[in-house]
Amino acid sequence: MDGKSKKTLRKTEFEELSPRVALWYSVMHETRERLFRVLRDLTREELDYTPNERKFETIGTLLLHIAAVEWSWIFEDIGGKEMDYEEFKHAFALRPEVNIPQLKDQSIQFYIDKLKEIREDVYQRLANFEDDDLDKIIGSDSDKHSIEWILFHIVEHEAMHIGQIQLLRRLFSKEN
Repeated sequence: MDGKSKKTLRKTEFEELSPRVALWYSVMHETRERLFRVLRDLTREELDYTPNERKFETIGTLLLHIAAVEWSWIFEDIGGKEMDYEEFKHAFALRPEVNIPQLKDQSIQFYIDKLKEIREDVYQRLANFEDDDLDKIIGSDSDKHSIEWILFHIVEHEAMHIGQIQLLRRLFSKEN
């Protein structure tokens, strides 16, 4: 660093959240901003590109997947709501049990709007949490997680897919 600029987590932007929840939401927010920077100037051809239709997700599919997984952890696993298959089926297109083609021919705005919509819903859900709620354990006997771990995993999951998206962009530019 040059000594003049400092990076901090901006949990003060989310004052209506309890302190620990605000900290985790700040990390989620920073990760999403990084994703949106990676998506800047993305073309429809890049969104739909894959080196192998049956083995690798397109960037568009990955974006839907990021949104669906976040929704699932917050609203299905924590909240007990059932996921709407029709809304999210393309987020899991390459899974054998889904076996549908990847969604294509959508604008970048379509994916950004879906990511923003779910994140706004997540924010509203997290606004109801107190710091102690993060320590609650949810899940089945064989698969238990704290809510704090879930927030960590949402960040980790998105960050890994950001790397995939960057790789797909490089592969696309090399082939085209």
